[in-house]
Amino acid sequence: MLNKKETVIMREIYKRTTNNNGKCLVRPVDLMASIPYNVELTLEELPPILQNLAYDEYFDLVETEKKGEYYFCITLLHKGFAFQRAEEQRIRNRKNSIITKVSLTLLGVVLAFVFRWIIKLIFKQ
Repeated sequence: MLNKKETVIMREIYKRTTNNNGKCLVRPVDLMASIPYNVELTLEELPPILQNLAYDEYFDLVETEKKGEYYFCITLLHKGFAFQRAEEQRIRNRKNSIITKVSLTLLGVVLAFVFRWIIKLIFKQ
């Protein structure tokens, strides 16, 4: 299970690589610019997170320098291509979980009301 920062970075990498046959060449600055503002992530945290995702076999990672610029060369692996499907399934499971919790809560309220009504009828006589 990926944490929030890893998930955000993996989403962005997935977007960049799927349009390019599973490969991309990206600067750390460009990757950081595409991360939402609500995620607190520094430029120093980026390489270890990318390395962890590479260790988890989401993609192959090669760090390179070109014309004085630092780049990450990323090639998606099988697990990386399956990332989007796993995300959709996680969201679907969360929605189903919320629906189940709300349904059980409403059922509990109805049963409590019926039970209270029956108890009132019994003790009223």
